Amino acid sequence: MARPGLWLRVFIALLVAVIPPLFLILGAAALADALLETTDATVVGAIAAAGATLWAAILSIFYERLIADSLRSFIALAEHGDRKVVTESGDGYGQLADSLKERNRQVAALASSTRELSIDEAPESVVAGVVAAVRSVMGDPTWRCAVLASDVPDTIRPGIYHAAEDQRAVEPIGDLERWAAVSASEFAAGRIVGPWGAFMVIRLSMGDRVRGILYAPWEGRPAPTPVELDLLTLAGQHASTAIEHSLLYAQVRTQADELNRMAGIQADFLRGVTHDLQTPLTSIGALATELRADPSLGQRALHDLESIVHQAERLRRMVSQLLIASRLEAGALTSRQEVFAVPPLVERTWSALRADRPFELIVEGAPHLAVADPDRLEQVLWALVDNAVKYSPPGSPVEVIIRPDTDDLTITVRDHGIGMDEATRARAFEQFFRADAARRLAPDGSGVGLYAVHGLMRTMGGSASIETKTGHGTAITLRVPAEPSSEQT
Repeated sequence: MARPGLWLRVFIALLVAVIPPLFLILGAAALADALLETTDATVVGAIAAAGATLWAAILSIFYERLIADSLRSFIALAEHGDRKVVTESGDGYGQLADSLKERNRQVAALASSTRELSIDEAPESVVAGVVAAVRSVMGDPTWRCAVLASDVPDTIRPGIYHAAEDQRAVEPIGDLERWAAVSASEFAAGRIVGPWGAFMVIRLSMGDRVRGILYAPWEGRPAPTPVELDLLTLAGQHASTAIEHSLLYAQVRTQADELNRMAGIQADFLRGVTHDLQTPLTSIGALATELRADPSLGQRALHDLESIVHQAERLRRMVSQLLIASRLEAGALTSRQEVFAVPPLVERTWSALRADRPFELIVEGAPHLAVADPDRLEQVLWALVDNAVKYSPPGSPVEVIIRPDTDDLTITVRDHGIGMDEATRARAFEQFFRADAARRLAPDGSGVGLYAVHGLMRTMGGSASIETKTGHGTAITLRVPAEPSSEQT
């Protein structure tokens, strides 16, 4: 049997609380009049007060239990959200349970739909997904999205969008959508009524690039409650965020594709130029070497030809660095492995540089042989000693220290030049990066030397690291696989 309504229960409780004390007081008054000569009125009043107090205590215990039952019902409703738990507490609790369950379902559907929206899809697909999400949240298949204006029509066109399952093309904007957008410009979500009837409209905020609304017919339905408006506002915020993120992702992806295209063009151009320069530089060096063999040439001519050979070789090595950089970018660079002694390679590289300054080669520990590509390692050493000469004062020494370290061989090239600050050291191996101090000392640098060093060492299974301090020189350490030499020192 269902309980009576709340108002009736309150009325009955008031009657029960008031009528018995009232009769008790009236009886006490009648008793006092009849027995006034023989009975003390104070005693009668005390008895009436005691009776009223006793009745109040009985009612307090009764209503405490009743209120406790109600509180337990509300607690069960809050914990379980299940009408079955609170059916005995009355239909009002059941209605509240149903309302809470529906709100929980809508919020859960909104969260789930938001997670499923993928921003790496095309923005127009995301708009269709937003429509499907709002339909799922509201349980209404009439919701649509109108994109009224777009500064990126190639990415998202103005028009009316339906859910993906409708399989309907984007339709042109009509007067209904324009009226709805203008009428709903003052609120985030709300109901509007006009020539086309009643509609529920959610305004979408996607920055200055795109302007749109979500809308659905609302004719014959009750006005939305504040809770429903809050839910619709939240749905609009999630929808706006998803669409805006998809637009940003599409913009970044377009820019990345363009950068990759330009990088490809740059790499192709660099490979073509460097390859074309290799042949004439080699011819110049070979011709100058041949002319030097002519016994009729004077000392001045021989000196000029020697300078031509040296500079041609220097240019050839710089072009080779550019070619290595482009091949590293394309991932087309490989190295062979040979076993060889490093000190002779260092001495040959220093001699080819022809630098007019002190040089010291220090070999520590037991003799070891490097397991690497000798041609690639020579290119690395040439880049390092060339930098050591360019970025240190004239007359300052350059040192190369070779020492074994477990299964590796370390080769350290140290100068006493300008050094690097921490920011420069962190970016030293980046392609085309040059610090301001380096540009002042060597304006003709290419910015690919250390980048090529780092890449070549990786292809040989080794590594390169930098220790430096501003004004105190730089030490670059190469680490290559090695094995002990059978030769005795």
